[in-house]
Amino acid sequence: MLLKVGAAMMLCAISLAAVVAVVVGLSGGGEPVTESAAVEPLSAGTGEETRREFDPGQKLEIERKKPPEEPRKKPEPEKAPPAEPELPPVETPPVETLPVEAEDWPEPSGEEVAAVEAPRYYPPRQDGVLTLTVDAIGLYDVPVINDNTRQALDNGAIHIPQTPMPWEEREQKNVYLAGHRLGYPGTGSRLVFYNLDKLSAGDSITLKDSLGSPYEYRVNEVFVVEPNAEWVVDPVRGRDMVTLQTCTFPDLVNRLIIRADRV
Repeated sequence: MLLKVGAAMMLCAISLAAVVAVVVGLSGGGEPVTESAAVEPLSAGTGEETRREFDPGQKLEIERKKPPEEPRKKPEPEKAPPAEPELPPVETPPVETLPVEAEDWPEPSGEEVAAVEAPRYYPPRQDGVLTLTVDAIGLYDVPVINDNTRQALDNGAIHIPQTPMPWEEREQKNVYLAGHRLGYPGTGSRLVFYNLDKLSAGDSITLKDSLGSPYEYRVNEVFVVEPNAEWVVDPVRGRDMVTLQTCTFPDLVNRLIIRADRV
């Protein structure tokens, strides 16, 4: 009986010691563990290590829904670049009728007719852009004014402004000059082209510019047109020419035309 009691007491003592040891371990008894020891990796051991690889398991394929496609826009037609503004054409005043209109000019006297049969020399004018010489009818240095007005026509011969000058570089030219057949007495245009109808093919016509440079021509056409025959002012393909124009005589109704080509 005493042996059983002693054995039971020893078992209790052993159990109590085990409980105390557990309590002491939980309360931090014994050697403390430092922070570095907790995070320090394990050093390689001397024995063979068994390495474990992480097994992610079977990859799950997730079906992603495609976003709805936006409706395609129709391509806009390409816009043509804006056209450059067209410059207005350079307009020259139209020739409604050929110059030198008939007026109540007095008939030439006998003395005047005799005077035009002799050589006539004309003084220079400040407004003259050219001079005209027609040796066959005795005209020398007639001033030519670049203006299509009656006032200019009363002072000499005129150059139609919309026609070229003899020095201009063009493939074809028609330098157009006009003068009175009668005109007013006492003016520079009186009877200036009175004998123009006496010209024939081969006669020479000379124009000079303000520097005295000559431009030589030879007559090849003489004809008559009506006052509305504006085509005689136009250039002719392949020709570099001068045109002289005056009224027909004695009726002064139509226009006498002399054409001469550059030589």
